[in-house]
Amino acid sequence: MSSLNQKIISVIIPFYNEQIELPSIVKDINKFEKKNSNLILEYLFFNDCSNDKSLIVLKKYINKLPISIRSKIKIFENKKNIGWSKTLIRAYKITKGKFTIFIPSDGEAKLTEFLKKINLNNDVIIYQRKSMPGRPLFRKIISHVYRYVIALIFFIKPMDFNGIIMMKTKKIKKLKISSASFFISAEIIVKCLKLNYSINSNNFFKLFPKTEYKSTSLSFYQFYKIIIDIIKTYKFFFIISYL
Repeated sequence: MSSLNQKIISVIIPFYNEQIELPSIVKDINKFEKKNSNLILEYLFFNDCSNDKSLIVLKKYINKLPISIRSKIKIFENKKNIGWSKTLIRAYKITKGKFTIFIPSDGEAKLTEFLKKINLNNDVIIYQRKSMPGRPLFRKIISHVYRYVIALIFFIKPMDFNGIIMMKTKKIKKLKISSASFFISAEIIVKCLKLNYSINSNNFFKLFPKTEYKSTSLSFYQFYKIIIDIIKTYKFFFIISYL
């Protein structure tokens, strides 16, 4: 990455009630910046109406950073809780980097891990999870089943549809992203494939165990939203096929 001497990447980090994990995110940013200060243009934290001390903790740790790093960080607050997907869509509208990447705020993905090597010759770079330490067995099984179900529905090869995605910012708007569930990553990948974006999906990263495991993604309401998002994306998929 030493040959990349321009700040060209925007990093989106939505968070909701992550007071325990946010310190590790900030520490990882600090560690990453020590060797790659010329790569990231901005870090955009989005507070999705956390009702714990997430915002206080985040600001506390950011204030400990060198000013060169603090100047890259911006904090945004949603007026109401809108969820990961809608927060991500909101963030995509204001990023300024040539490339935009999102990472979860739960500490599972480390910039210092999956951005060790980077090749920006593609429109889209997909980082797939190598393993899922700390996750319950039934979650691992569902994740693998999800890969094949999505691949079957959209006639594409199975892959990790909930990994990390980095893509050219100007390409994002053409996707007309609409998901209201964690299906959003699969929506992005499917649409990029149908629009014939150049994609590098041969990247993998280590998933770090969370300090505190919590998830609401398996509720019946979440499954309902996923089904609705699949239908909306399939309509897009169908229309593109006949253009």
